[in-house]
Amino acid sequence: MKLITCWILLLLCLIAGLYPFSNHSPLITYAVSNMAVVLCLIHCSMWAGWPASIKIFLVTWLTGYFTEVLGVNFQFLYGLYYYPEGLSGPLILGVPPMAMLIYFPLGYTCFIMGRAVVGGLSTKVVGVRLIGVAIFAALAMTTHDFSNDPFQSTVRGLWIWPNGGAYFGVPLQNFVGWFVLTGFFTSIVGLMANGAEAMKRISVSKTPNFFLPPILLYLIFEVPQMVRPILLDPTPLNLSGSGIAMFTTTIPAVAALLVLYGQGTAQEDHN
Repeated sequence: MKLITCWILLLLCLIAGLYPFSNHSPLITYAVSNMAVVLCLIHCSMWAGWPASIKIFLVTWLTGYFTEVLGVNFQFLYGLYYYPEGLSGPLILGVPPMAMLIYFPLGYTCFIMGRAVVGGLSTKVVGVRLIGVAIFAALAMTTHDFSNDPFQSTVRGLWIWPNGGAYFGVPLQNFVGWFVLTGFFTSIVGLMANGAEAMKRISVSKTPNFFLPPILLYLIFEVPQMVRPILLDPTPLNLSGSGIAMFTTTIPAVAALLVLYGQGTAQEDHN
């Protein structure tokens, strides 16, 4: 029943992300992110148990929020930017806490893809492999930011870069900071997943289909960017975001799916 709920939420995320596309309000954005949070919480609870899921949620959300508080107030990591009043919900210390919820589902989807690639979906991941998962997840999350940030900031104005930047008004420092942050908290998530209680659930072998919802959710996050030049205007900014979403953000998802299903096929061929 929980997995069916995940699939229903996945479909709702896709619908909400595309309709009404021409008037993609902050309310719709939050609807998608909140449904994605619930989806990933349910899925993570089935994979690693509820205690680990709550801890992972809090680490990603709070780390993202307080890092952005430092960013907005002290130009930490990302450079000079701010959130306008009202557009992204109530501001606390200059940052909308509700908007920071997206860190959890995006981080979880990238983390699961990384674990799929290194073969750690049912085993403990340590050492170089732990770092490898963090780097993989950080690359996937930063690639998403490349496809998404210019439209959300420069066009929609959900956050503002007063001094602009070379990449459609976004500075390079933002992407470097995003990579550092996401790699950091994904490492912490990996350590949490290695805990004894979490491993009792994780070590129970699961079918490849079990891991499909979070991987497909990552692709659903990219669908609005992919179709924006078609449904809106084929501007250079929209075409750039679409190209990255179609031909770059799809790479980690395809890699995870190939490893996930390829392992089963290889075992069958061997037998």
